[in-house]
Amino acid sequence: MKRMEKAPSKVTWGDLYSRQSSLGEESDQRAIGNYCELFAAAVGNVEWLRFCRNRSIGEIPADSKGFTAIHFAAQRGKLACLQILVDEYKFPVNQPTNNGQTPLHLVIHRDNKTMVLPCIHYLLRKKATINAQTQNGYTPLHIAAREGLLSCLKVLVENGANVHAQDAMGCKPIDFCKIWNHRTCARFLKDAMWKRDKKDFAHEMGNLKRLKDRLVVLEQHYLTEYHKEHKSLNEANFKNWLHCKLLLAHNTKQESDVLHSATDLTKIPESPGSQPSKKAFLEVNLRYLSQPTLQPVAAPAPFLCRPPVVRRPKVWDQNNNPARCPITQISYPQGIRLGVQPDPTQEHDLSNFVKVSPDRHGGARLHTVTGHLVVPVPQLPFEVVVRELYPSQKPYRMKVPEGFYPNSIKDVPQKRRLGNNTFCTDTLAMNLRETFDETFLTALRVHQGLPVLPSPKDSP
Repeated sequence: MKRMEKAPSKVTWGDLYSRQSSLGEESDQRAIGNYCELFAAAVGNVEWLRFCRNRSIGEIPADSKGFTAIHFAAQRGKLACLQILVDEYKFPVNQPTNNGQTPLHLVIHRDNKTMVLPCIHYLLRKKATINAQTQNGYTPLHIAAREGLLSCLKVLVENGANVHAQDAMGCKPIDFCKIWNHRTCARFLKDAMWKRDKKDFAHEMGNLKRLKDRLVVLEQHYLTEYHKEHKSLNEANFKNWLHCKLLLAHNTKQESDVLHSATDLTKIPESPGSQPSKKAFLEVNLRYLSQPTLQPVAAPAPFLCRPPVVRRPKVWDQNNNPARCPITQISYPQGIRLGVQPDPTQEHDLSNFVKVSPDRHGGARLHTVTGHLVVPVPQLPFEVVVRELYPSQKPYRMKVPEGFYPNSIKDVPQKRRLGNNTFCTDTLAMNLRETFDETFLTALRVHQGLPVLPSPKDSP
């Protein structure tokens, strides 16, 4: 009988790898094993990838550009390989290449239209950095805008991508849409940028409101301490003034007594044949000159920092007596404003406590009257901060009415344009023809281009 041959067994990837590794040296085997792992992640072969990872001992192989298995799996949109590498083998989800590209950068590609969204959702669930930048400054949003993937843009923006991020050349994602003519993506990013600006502005305005409330409390505390200090100084000055006043009054009384005694001495009747005593006059003069002359020191007027007082217009006087003068100003009638200045605001003004100065970035820098720097300051334009802290000095445009200016009839829009040859006057005479005077009719006759009107006297 003919001997039956044994059927060949199925060759697996492990057999090929074992045969290939037995032919080369150990360094070549490691290089080939690394290449097989990267290739398996790129083609999406899960069994081959697991076999290669089980052969390697804890190391993450990479090529010359810094690409590892997770980068190849993300670039090809292989979700199963990404899950195995991250969940089972603990690959870092933000592993960068030599150029700074993360798996989230590489997964956004127009060739992965069917798998790009599941891969993005998976990487974001694994805490992938959504605003990571490459060496050129590209974020995942830049790449999605360049590729024109509207669905990726929506997912990234909803998860907190920075729509104002700039690359190394200063280009934003919307600029990439304009360069590559992705109009739908550009419209979406423009709307997202507007919403983000409004949201950030509202957040910073809330911070400014809270900062203003704290500054108001600090101002009240400062004014309280300031008034206490000046009150004590005023009391001390008053005591010194009173002490000097009492001493002066006492000295004045002594002087009056001395002068009175001196005058009495001069009135001593002289006895016949005797001379006035010079010793008494010398004693009086010495007593007068020996007394110290003290002058009171005027107390300085205290400077009181008073908060601004808001005065609202009063109501009309209900009294109908014509002999009584009105108690209100005519410029502030009830319900009617005749002036062109804005009404006094009810908001607190910090112009006496806080000094606002612009910085080099277009923001504001705050200093108190005590010299302390106020930090942190909300990221708002200088004009907005000044308008909020100084409401009486910088009123809103809507609160200031425009003035009234005279307009000429030539500037009024009409169907027929009034040229230089057209007779026109700014004064409109809304009268009948019979009431026109001779001067006006003569001017009409002299003017060229208009029919000559008959005189009212000639009419029947």
